[in-house]
Amino acid sequence: MNNKEEFFNKIKNNIERDNFHITVVQTSENPRFAYTIGNLERLQFELVLAGNVNYLYEDILRIFNSIVPKLTADLNIREFSVEIEGQGVFKLIQVDESWSKLMMLGVYDYFKVETFKAYQILSDNDHYTLDIPNMSERWDAKNIIWKWLDDKVKWDLDVPRDSQVTTELNALFGEKITEVTRWEENEWEAFTQNGEDVDKDNLRVVPIATLLGIDDSLKAILKLNIEDGLWREDENSEWNNWE
Repeated sequence: MNNKEEFFNKIKNNIERDNFHITVVQTSENPRFAYTIGNLERLQFELVLAGNVNYLYEDILRIFNSIVPKLTADLNIREFSVEIEGQGVFKLIQVDESWSKLMMLGVYDYFKVETFKAYQILSDNDHYTLDIPNMSERWDAKNIIWKWLDDKVKWDLDVPRDSQVTTELNALFGEKITEVTRWEENEWEAFTQNGEDVDKDNLRVVPIATLLGIDDSLKAILKLNIEDGLWREDENSEWNNWE
């Protein structure tokens, strides 16, 4: 049995047991995203959650498993809302097909369809991180956070393609980063405060393009030498080299 057959068998078993399968995708270039396979037969649509790196893997599974049982084939997305304790309130918007063709490949492969309807799960404002795309609008390669979903797009950052940054949730909600250190060719740390003061539960590892897409004033970190760092007083200050 090859890998594809094993994957399809796993999907089939999960659909038979739970009515749907959840695929979680993590790459070094794009934020994590997750989507369902299996709702198409019962509901005539699938779900996708993109970004929202504040939620851990277990949270993502809980969100899907809380939302799907409340869905019906005649869903009115304008009125649909689900509150999940500790995770917030969620709504749905319809996904432009340009996104599903780049993200939800398992649905196309499993059901052998050329097109299908999908809805994006969106969190409320208190849980909305800046890595979340608006998937109701057509995918655009100008969006630096998500442009590398298309493997035809050439990597154009002057750092390794697998470059990632350890940062904190504050930065992903929009607070400006004030200190950065490059520890390896493809590894940085970037914080909004003294790194020693960051709660470890709030640490997240994200692709470097995610932070650049949130704040383009961080482009200076691409030029750092290994074990060198930068700091600034606030978002309006110039970057300074660590002495």
